[in-house]
Formats: sequence, C-alpha cells, structure tokens
Amino acid sequence: MTRALLGLSLALLLFFAYLTAIRPAFAIAYALGMLFVLTWAWPKLAARGITVERTLDAGTPTVGEAFEETFSIRKTGRTPAPWVEVADLSRLRDYQPGRVISLGKETVTWRARGVYRQRGWVTFGPTRVRVSEPFGLFTEERRDNQKNQVLVYPRVRPMPQLLMPASQHAGTAQRYGNWADYPPETGGVREYAPGDSFGRIHWPLSQKHEQLMSKTFEQPLTADLWVVLDLNRSVHFGEGEESTLEYAVSLAASVALQVHSRGRRVGLIVNDGRGTVLEPHRALRQDRVILDYLAVAQADGSQGLARALAWDRIRRLPRRAIAVITPSPDPHWVSVTQAIRGRGTPLLAFYIDASSFGAPEPNLSFDLGADVDLYVIRKGDDFSRLMRTRDAVRLV
Repeated sequence: MTRALLGLSLALLLFFAYLTAIRPAFAIAYALGMLFVLTWAWPKLAARGITVERTLDAGTPTVGEAFEETFSIRKTGRTPAPWVEVADLSRLRDYQPGRVISLGKETVTWRARGVYRQRGWVTFGPTRVRVSEPFGLFTEERRDNQKNQVLVYPRVRPMPQLLMPASQHAGTAQRYGNWADYPPETGGVREYAPGDSFGRIHWPLSQKHEQLMSKTFEQPLTADLWVVLDLNRSVHFGEGEESTLEYAVSLAASVALQVHSRGRRVGLIVNDGRGTVLEPHRALRQDRVILDYLAVAQADGSQGLARALAWDRIRRLPRRAIAVITPSPDPHWVSVTQAIRGRGTPLLAFYIDASSFGAPEPNLSFDLGADVDLYVIRKGDDFSRLMRTRDAVRLV
C-alpha cells in the first residue's frame, strides 16, 4: 500500500511539474524517481550474494533429546544488507530459530536449540531469506533448499528387570526345543566332495561353473525374546506423545534394548499393514534394525493381534520367550498366545490401558494365567516403576 501511494504521489508530482514548468518541482520529482528505482533494486542486488549454511550434529537422537543447530549467514556482494530476515520452513514443533540480522562483511553466526518432539524422519530446512532496504518499501525473498534429514528414534526409558537371565540361554533345557528340530539355512556353496548327498548339490551353480557345487548349511539364529507389538489401528487412542501408539513403540524399544544389552537376541513381530517380522541376523546389529523400524512404525494394521500371520512362525522356534505389547482388551489374543507359547515358555504381557488415553472404558474379561508376568501401563506412568500385577485391572 505504501509503495502504491508513493508511486501515485510521484506521478502526480511529475504531472504538476509538467503543467507548471517549475524547475524545483522537476528536481524533486527526478530525485524521488531515482530513489524509487534505487530502493527497488537494492534488495535484489543484496540478496544475490547471501549464502546460508546450517549445521546439525545429529548423532542417534531419540524423542525428548535436545539438539543444537548452527546458522551461518554470509554476504559476498558489495551491496549492504541492513535488514535480513532468516526464517526456518521446516515446521518443527516449538522450534523457531529464525532471526532478523544486519549483514556486513563479517559472517553472522548463531546457535538455535530445540527438542525432538516426534520420532521418524525429521527435516531441517529449507530456509527463507528476506532482504529489505532501509526504507522498508521493497523486499526480495529467496529460498535456500538445503535440507538436513535426521532419523529420530523412539524414546527409550529405563525398565525394571523383566526376564530371568539364566533361563533363556541356549541349551539350558529341552523344553525350549532342540536345534535339530529347526531346519537349517543355506549358508553358501563349495566344491562337491565325495559322499555329499544329491540333495546338497546346487544344480544352477554347478551348470554355471561346469562342475558339481554343494550347498553348505548353518544353523539359523533364533531369538531369546520375541517382542509382539500390536499396531492394529482400531485399538490405539490419543495424540502425539501422549498416545497408546507412542507408549507401545517406546515400550518395544525399551524392552528390546534391555534384553539386547545382556547379549541376548531379540526378534520383533508386528501386525502392521505389511505383517513385519524382524528376525536376528548375523551380519547386522539387531538392536539397530529394530530401532530403525520402530522409528517410522505407524498403526496401519487392519487385523487384530489374534489374527497376526506370524504366530505360527513363533510356534516352530526353539527356546523363545514372548513379550506382548497391546492396548487391546480383546480376549482372543490371550488364548492364541497361550496356545502357541508351549510348556515352560516365559510370557510377559504389557497391557496399555487405553481408557486413560481417552478410549471408552473396556470390559476386561480375559484370563492371562497365573504364570504370566503382567504389567499395566497408564498415561503418565514411569516405566522404571512398572510392577508385576494381577489386580491393577479387572482381569478374571
């Protein structure tokens, strides 16, 4: 509006000078015209030489962890930039690192601090730079598309000691299954040796190398603990960090890391939209694989926990313990778990009370059995203070 009035006033002044032929009027009109052009060109020239650099030491952040980002703004051109607004366009919650600065020959640097409020991929950038001349009539805006992406892991909280360390090591008891009961996996190939059975011959490779090649087998890795995470979209309630989904994901990460820190193997089974199953792997750090998945996990499953297709897979695995994490009051998942766990298999149940997150009050009527370790989690609970219980909820 100010620029329009200024332009209109300049046009009227020129018209008045033309009618009256007064020389001072012409001088004022020409001076204002030159000023008008100068203020229009100034921010355009100044913005061309401005560069933005954002530096973030990401590391392996988790939800609730603080971060620090460094901004460095410099100007390479000769046109002064007395008013420069730097704004972050990443839309991180509670994070506004932008500033209004004056740029000269020296680089302007500052640090901005924030806290990771959500897990998953977090993007820092792009950055908007707006340059204005001293009169504030014209501005020039440019966008720096530099982006830094960081994978934020779920919040890992201290947990009570959940499992008996001595009871889950390989070969401690027959009740966990024999290694021979589990089929081996192909580990590689070698040249055929006399006495190898025909079932071991790898025929495609034998044809390729024009000599017989035999398969080699390895006993597969199995999990000491299977974490079963319920990501059925219909059973989760709440929003943001205070939701059953975030509590469930945080529980899964905390349990997995606690067990892995003892040198034991952890597997993950999820009834998400893809039916995810993460088994231990020799070449990968399983704790990192699980955390990478949990960082981006969403409640997008359509099947209840009792109908998860991976249950039959657990049934065949030797020496396993099971930890179920769910806010579902449906009794069917209890019966399925009891049916597949086998004799002597430890079972932990983490029941997230969805009613404390805004869900309707459930009518719980399932029996977990006397040998099940039950933990009840409600909104605002401290995971390190979780206690085994039988009567914190109405369990018959």
